[in-house]
Amino acid sequence: MKILSEITGGTWLFKIDAPEQLKTLVNTVLAGGRINEETPELSTFLGEKQFDESTGETKLINKVAYIPMVGTMTKYSGMCINGADRICVEAMKAQNDPDCIGTIFHIDGYGGNGDAIPLFQEIAPKLTKPRINLIDKALSAHYWAAILLGQYNMLSNDLTAEVGSVGAQYSWEKSTNEIIIVRPPESQEKNQDFIDALAGDYSALEKKLSPLAQKFQSSVMNARPGIKIEHLKGATYYADEAIKFNLADSVGTINDAYNWVLAKSEIQKLKSK
Repeated sequence: MKILSEITGGTWLFKIDAPEQLKTLVNTVLAGGRINEETPELSTFLGEKQFDESTGETKLINKVAYIPMVGTMTKYSGMCINGADRICVEAMKAQNDPDCIGTIFHIDGYGGNGDAIPLFQEIAPKLTKPRINLIDKALSAHYWAAILLGQYNMLSNDLTAEVGSVGAQYSWEKSTNEIIIVRPPESQEKNQDFIDALAGDYSALEKKLSPLAQKFQSSVMNARPGIKIEHLKGATYYADEAIKFNLADSVGTINDAYNWVLAKSEIQKLKSK
């Protein structure tokens, strides 16, 4: 029931080329269907296998957590999807695991529920081990989550990997039927912004969205100093421009991401001595 409430009442930050994509998502969930055929693997560990002669067993050393954030981002888990609630739990497990030296967040998504962002904001200061984002697509809410969780944005390729869509918007299908709204004298301001929009005046909705868009922009600029505001107005960028404009840092493979965590971990150890 949480996911149903979230779908119908959440504030969605999506990169969508066609608004009907979100309508299909809503209708699927309300009809009792699943967003994904099966729940994606939540987390695993990468590392180097080492034989322990004293025990005769093989153990994993230089262990790095691998946490995928794939598909529509939701606040709650359900409908065969891992929500921000579970992702945050896994991130904290990796942080608190003494044998884990860092985390790779593998991000591939077009955005989702903005209500998930406060969960990432809450745990971000608690994550002190090296963390890197390996990105296929980090658009809209997925990009906001990325800059909160990771310290470094590595694009998985220089062909289709993409970041951006920083901003907020409303989108709905214009009805061909007349909509009748009745309000008592005590409720003359109820849904006034929507009523104005039906009449062609979108100023109230724009005013309502502005604080969210500004907070999104501010969060990105705080996480990535030097980025220019003109690159945070909703556009998306492939590798060359993303790196040039400081929305991303490099292009690499999962092995490159693992080696980055390993190197950062060694630097942390040296600094702590």
